Amino acid sequence: MAFRLESSSLRTIVSQKSGADPVSYYAHTAEDYDGKPLPQTHWQPLAEHLRNVAAMAKQFAAPLGLAAEAELAGLLHDLGKYRVEFQEMLQDQRPSGAQTQHAVFGAAWAFERTQQENKLAATAFAVAGHHAGLHDIGDLQQLVTSVKFRPFESACKLLRLLESELGPLPATVDPPPWVTDAFKMDLYTRLLFSCLVDADRIDSACWPDIPPPDRSLDVDRLLEAVQAERQRKSDANPNSPLGVLRNRVFDACLAAASNPQGFFSLTVPTGGGKSLSSMAFALAHAKAHRLRRVIVVIPYLSIIEQNAAEYRRIFGPNVVLENHSNVVPKADADEEERSRLELVSENWDAPVIVTTSVQFLESLFAAAPSRCRKLHRIPRSVVIFDEVQTLPAHLIAPAFSVFRELQRNYSVSFVFCSATQPAFRRSGSLPNDFFEPHELREIAPDPPSLFRQLCRVEYHLPAANETLDWAALAERLAAQPQVLCVVNLTRHARELWEELRRQMPHDPPPIHLSAAMCPEHRLTLIEEIRQRLRHGQPCRVISTQLIEAGVDLDFPVVWRALGPLDSIVQVAGRCNREGRLPKGQMHVFRPANHKLPQGVYQAAADQAAILLDSIGQGLQASERLATDPTLFAEYFQALYQIVNTDYAKRGETTIQEDREQLRFRQVAGKAKVIADEGRPVIVARDSQGKAFAAPLIEEIRGRSPSPGKPRFTRDDLRSLQRFMVNVHSHNFAMLQAMNAIRELLPNLELFVLEDGFYHPMLGLLIGNRPLDDFFA
Repeated sequence: MAFRLESSSLRTIVSQKSGADPVSYYAHTAEDYDGKPLPQTHWQPLAEHLRNVAAMAKQFAAPLGLAAEAELAGLLHDLGKYRVEFQEMLQDQRPSGAQTQHAVFGAAWAFERTQQENKLAATAFAVAGHHAGLHDIGDLQQLVTSVKFRPFESACKLLRLLESELGPLPATVDPPPWVTDAFKMDLYTRLLFSCLVDADRIDSACWPDIPPPDRSLDVDRLLEAVQAERQRKSDANPNSPLGVLRNRVFDACLAAASNPQGFFSLTVPTGGGKSLSSMAFALAHAKAHRLRRVIVVIPYLSIIEQNAAEYRRIFGPNVVLENHSNVVPKADADEEERSRLELVSENWDAPVIVTTSVQFLESLFAAAPSRCRKLHRIPRSVVIFDEVQTLPAHLIAPAFSVFRELQRNYSVSFVFCSATQPAFRRSGSLPNDFFEPHELREIAPDPPSLFRQLCRVEYHLPAANETLDWAALAERLAAQPQVLCVVNLTRHARELWEELRRQMPHDPPPIHLSAAMCPEHRLTLIEEIRQRLRHGQPCRVISTQLIEAGVDLDFPVVWRALGPLDSIVQVAGRCNREGRLPKGQMHVFRPANHKLPQGVYQAAADQAAILLDSIGQGLQASERLATDPTLFAEYFQALYQIVNTDYAKRGETTIQEDREQLRFRQVAGKAKVIADEGRPVIVARDSQGKAFAAPLIEEIRGRSPSPGKPRFTRDDLRSLQRFMVNVHSHNFAMLQAMNAIRELLPNLELFVLEDGFYHPMLGLLIGNRPLDDFFA
């Protein structure tokens, strides 16, 4: 669909001063590839921009029931650009500053009108924040009632200019009838804000061209592709008991898809085909309820890389969008720098989205335009939460509150997939924030039976206080030609890798996997692992927890450092995955250096140790761990009683309390999946000269200038994601101090790692040490 409305008169708005010459007003200037200004013939007229954004925002908001208010927001958002001060700034006759701000004027008009008419001020929030981000309610009130600027009085005068070209503004509108409390207002405002921001960025980026149409969900074709993939796998192993069980799960998902929209759980043991079956459910459910897209939310980058590649193979390259980069403007970025990155920020304009839990959850509570831009794509969709046991405990209360609102009033269905299903149903000990038993419907046919049929491993649990140091553990790993060992920290992975290599200097080096490696590197190594396993070659792998779920590898022997119970059981899914052995051997050990990530991870590991000690050792304990899914509910129920399910720091309000008071920035600052989101760096090549992003970097830097065309696009950002490593903020500062990174392009705030800092086996190094583990 095309949003642009052409008019030969859009370039000129007649001044209200009698007898004056026509005055031209512009929305923004234009630059060439090198950031040099282009003449006014390349500038976008303001009236055209307002009209385009209003039409596009209205189109985005129509499926959400917000069309009228989105149109009004689109017309008002740049009202302040009619001011002489702003136009002088565009002409380089005045520096940028407080006198040239523009968002406050449309916001002040909307705020005053809604106050006069006793209506909610969602339009004012959206307009005021379309560059700076959503404000807290107190800050918004202070901004739009400024005695110094008197923005409402100025806005009334500016409206005459706007209406002389565009006609009378539509009336302010009431929110939909379901917006009955502050929590509903919170989400309603975010969705309106998303429609406005996305429309504004698209029009600014695409002008003077017509924006490309959205890619719609061709559900019949995708369902056929999923069915064909199921048949292909069945034909490959026609008599496999595992294949029969996977088909049973697949058929149950298709049968459940016609159910009314709501919350669903899919409890299937590892290796039971959850990824394909849950996608079949989502597509069939989307067809039954005329939904727009499928969003797959995954906790680990390693699973995203594999699943997105698998979906692209099944559906084709133009259906699936993989979104996991953490490229957002810095908090202290100026408006020009912020705009460059926001123009290429992701807006989920694809039928199938594969994204991280960081992206999905933090976007729901964000205040920044770049993060909120995608939100209007969530309504009327199916959201699959893969490995839902990783949902951060400290966000459960606010997340479930938003999930319920999305489900009830914006036609979103949720599917919670896991082999270690958490205790999300309310009980006597979990009365608040969790789901009523009838709210969460199970899709899988008889989960306990599935677990008994898919029992393929024997657990070996440590005795109380039994520990292993790296040398002793490496000796045991060296005795196995094919073995996987998963530890809790990147530092531990490197120490164990080095010890194993020291003990086996003449053998092929063990393979190391961690978040210090870019996705492309990890994918290459995972494929090498598959080939070694398939051909019976030696294959010893040392990894952090990124491999423990969703990566379809099959080792005869697996070792896992004592950690959260769900992590232990998930990594067991990499052991005898295809059932080729009578039993795979799954060893749990307590490292002599048993340092753990702090917070909920450590609490979960402690709770797992208590539970494992309680079930003892031997075959009976092993069988219960492998076949009893109620054990995980028991574990999570105990965990959720000792951790906070909402942000809680002494003396501070919770996320839910801030949401109730419409404190958007307070919410955004607290609703973090990871405390330090870090910054991405792009890996050009490793220390031995192997190219990663180098060819793409050279192509981007070497492009010939083209007037009005951006040098860096959203497609470029998507292509670079697989070559990025995310680093903590303090390590990013260290890289800058070491001159180890340089800008990809001037003023873009994307950085490329210099040669010599990326080890071909260990990934990104600082002072010969890999970065601390964790991704964003």
